[in-house]
Amino acid sequence: MQQQRIMFWNVENAFWPSDDSLHQDDEFTPEGIRHWTRSRLRQKLLQLSRVILAAGDGKAPMIVGLAEIEGDSVMHYWTHSTPLWDLHYNYIVSNGPDVRGIQTALLYQPTDFKLLHADFHRVQLPDGVRPTRDVLHAAGRIVNGDTLDVIVCHLPSRLGGSKQSQSARDAAHHTVMHLADSIRHCRLHPAIVIMGDMNDYARKSRAWWGKDYVNLMAPLQKSLKTHPSSYGSHKYQGEWGFLDQFIVNTTSSPSFSISNARVFYLPFMLAEDTSHLGHRPARSYYGYQYEGGYSDHLPILLDFDVYF
Repeated sequence: MQQQRIMFWNVENAFWPSDDSLHQDDEFTPEGIRHWTRSRLRQKLLQLSRVILAAGDGKAPMIVGLAEIEGDSVMHYWTHSTPLWDLHYNYIVSNGPDVRGIQTALLYQPTDFKLLHADFHRVQLPDGVRPTRDVLHAAGRIVNGDTLDVIVCHLPSRLGGSKQSQSARDAAHHTVMHLADSIRHCRLHPAIVIMGDMNDYARKSRAWWGKDYVNLMAPLQKSLKTHPSSYGSHKYQGEWGFLDQFIVNTTSSPSFSISNARVFYLPFMLAEDTSHLGHRPARSYYGYQYEGGYSDHLPILLDFDVYF
């Protein structure tokens, strides 16, 4: 048996600097976070790399799913010009129509996840809804020779209100489920991991997945009510919750079993929450103030056992 680890993280606005700020170190400008500098991007990527290595307990996680990456420029720079180079990751990144330019991406260890196929799926949204991120799918052969299918998604935000934006998330969810069901029906022993920022809490979205899938974060979301000092993956108006989730198919594979799913954080990833009690994720920018942190989300981890 061998244990492997998968990580998902919404890294919050990992943008490539605009041309006029590539070699400057000016402050945040009113035009937006796109105008931040190359040195600050590098600092952010160094911070993210530090967390990825720490999350693997000294060994790089086999797969890291990512949200809010601004395309190939950021991924290439990250994997070639920072300490992430030493972890020998390959990457896949989408090129979808999101109006902010943010994409889904995947880092993977080619020795443990031999890529067989990768594709991207466009979300067909209701008329008048602004475009969103593509759904990323990667199939790879893991160390025992079986195939693992990974789906990375970042569902539309709750901008404008949760109810008003629900139709957009429903459309993205339909794309994810159609893809997952197609995979499940063409594999003899399917092993599917859906990961992403669902922009909805696990307690509610659990009903979306049906009897063939299980949301591993739903019990953790429920436990936040009885353990208020616990952390979720995101904090909103003083309350922690799990917007970021792992969903797996319930059909058991003879050589693959889920061991554990949890949120991951270390003290240096947190900042004092001056508006509410306790702590919050330390961000790159907190409002207009450069904080030099990581993200407004904490990463989540999934451990699974591989049998030979």
